Amino acid sequence: MKVKKAIILPVLLAGLVGCTPKVFTNAGMRPTTSVKMHRSNLMPVYDEYEAARYYTAEVSFKENHMTGIMALSREAENPRRFRMIMMTPFGIPLFDFSLSRDSFIVNSCMEQMNKKVVLNLLEKDFKSLLMLDVPEDFPGVVYMPVKTTKGKWGYSVNTRTGGNNYIIYEKEVGFLRVIQNGGAIKRMNAWFDEQKATIEHPKLGFKMTLTLMPQEE
Repeated sequence: MKVKKAIILPVLLAGLVGCTPKVFTNAGMRPTTSVKMHRSNLMPVYDEYEAARYYTAEVSFKENHMTGIMALSREAENPRRFRMIMMTPFGIPLFDFSLSRDSFIVNSCMEQMNKKVVLNLLEKDFKSLLMLDVPEDFPGVVYMPVKTTKGKWGYSVNTRTGGNNYIIYEKEVGFLRVIQNGGAIKRMNAWFDEQKATIEHPKLGFKMTLTLMPQEE
């Protein structure tokens, strides 16, 4: 039995290496093991915050370009549901969404964005950013840098819709740096630093940049 395991494990890892997503190969990472995980292991960006967070927002979709302020908060009557409201600097609402693991409610939306293809895109993006699209418990593949055990680590995670999220963290501080999901035309790339998140669909001409505003003490 030990001999069989010694043979099978390298074969499995070789198969994983052969289909490593570009987001990991570009970061110099390779698969190391398959594990069972809990959603809390992924350290969603917003889970640590209780109060509302405010962001300056820039949204580009083809020929449309909008700027404004976006508020992100948990709904008081249902802490498992998030509320996202974006308005122009003059207070004109652009969109108002409520979303949870199982729902996406459009409370209001400006005409240019109130299209099924755009709303489906935003639902998928925001659920990925908040990691609402992953089960409570799920299998994942762990990725580590090829030449060192320091710097970063990543996961390939099966989502509730059957796709994959590819996630990279800065190892020393456990800070989320990259999320990628989907493929071909609908692929979403998201990059993070301590103050900013940038979400982009290169093939669709969609880009959103959210910059955290200073919080009142």
